[in-house]
Amino acid sequence: RFKGRVALLFQPAEEDGAGGREMVNEGVMDRFAVDQVYGIHNAPNVPFGHFLTTPGALMASVDTAYVYLTGKGGHGATPHDCVDPIVALVGMISAIQTIIPRNIYALDEAVLSVTMVNSGTASNIIPEEAMFAATIRCFKPEVRALLKKRFHEIVEGHAAAYGVQARIDYDWGYPATINHADQAAFAVEVAAEIVGDTAVNGNSVREMGSEDFSYMLEARKGAYLFMGTGPGAGLHHAAYDFNDEAAPIGASFFARLVERAQPLA
Repeated sequence: RFKGRVALLFQPAEEDGAGGREMVNEGVMDRFAVDQVYGIHNAPNVPFGHFLTTPGALMASVDTAYVYLTGKGGHGATPHDCVDPIVALVGMISAIQTIIPRNIYALDEAVLSVTMVNSGTASNIIPEEAMFAATIRCFKPEVRALLKKRFHEIVEGHAAAYGVQARIDYDWGYPATINHADQAAFAVEVAAEIVGDTAVNGNSVREMGSEDFSYMLEARKGAYLFMGTGPGAGLHHAAYDFNDEAAPIGASFFARLVERAQPLA
């Protein structure tokens, strides 16, 4: 029961392929004359049927850094004849942990987590190479740029100090998911019609996860929400199983949103 047009966007490659970006770049918003865009994401362990969102930043940007170090390998008994990349790696990992508490304003949330470390093949060999990787997340573009700048400065400075060669592959990933205030408020009203006021939180805390729906919200006004699916294994867990009973609630939300946005009269 509406008057107007609706485009249903079936986005591919949500996790690693930046499908939202590709759809925007290929002109899906212009091709279907999209004025506003809305999306929901299931949320395990949030009460079933509850909706969560907030105006402004809802989810963080995400960048990934890979650091590859090359020294001079040799026998563990003669480190003076080697250039040890492991010592350099340990120094770098310790130093980059100072970026957030010492370079980022305390009220600008950010996360820098080293999640991979690889080097060595035997207990008595100093390896030639070492590597580590980190995930880097925040909400503001200027904070994002500063994190990248300081990461490079620290790695390059430590490489010079320890005498190793360093290559940084810095993957500039998804931007922050930023809800437009008016559209977020509208989505909250619609959700409340479906599940009731007490089951909707329109000022929920933002989170450090990321989402390529962010590209769509850069291209058009709109909002993104989480919908609770009740108890169960968390997202990305091997035991995760989508609660099919939540699907009608999400569908009802979208249907009512269309009716409210494009009424018959």
